Amino acid sequence: MLYPNLLPRDFEKLPGALRRFHSAPGGGTAAGTVDVWRTSVWAGLVGFPPNGIGMPLRLQVIADGDQENWTRTFGEHSLRTQQQTEGELLLEIIGPVRILFRVSADGGGMRFESKRARLWILPIPLRIAAQTWGTDSSWRFQVTVAGIGTYRGTAVPAL
Repeated sequence: MLYPNLLPRDFEKLPGALRRFHSAPGGGTAAGTVDVWRTSVWAGLVGFPPNGIGMPLRLQVIADGDQENWTRTFGEHSLRTQQQTEGELLLEIIGPVRILFRVSADGGGMRFESKRARLWILPIPLRIAAQTWGTDSSWRFQVTVAGIGTYRGTAVPAL
């Protein structure tokens, strides 16, 4: 499983909803709402969701060992990515873009800080900061892509 292996010392500290979601065999689904703010005219070209407040959010993760396929649906806009480990970092693949994150966890949730990004093999100056805060039954999140936009919201995992 991806996240338990990525966070071997801290995974058990996570709030219940995040711990169960990220350790479910085969993946999981969640639903909630999301607010999106684009800060660049280029946001749509890189797959960033459209502006909106209180949009429905659907999340589906299909896990296969240490690889996960994520589909995030913001209203009618879907973003598909693949996550896996690369050494001690999380690698997220979005089409031809590869982003490496340092992930940390504690009793409140997780933090994701981008360390490097590439377009195919070319380095690109993409900076992303993300955070999740959880309870036993749900979590909140915020993702900021520097120069592109921010989205934040809540998610409740399906049982």
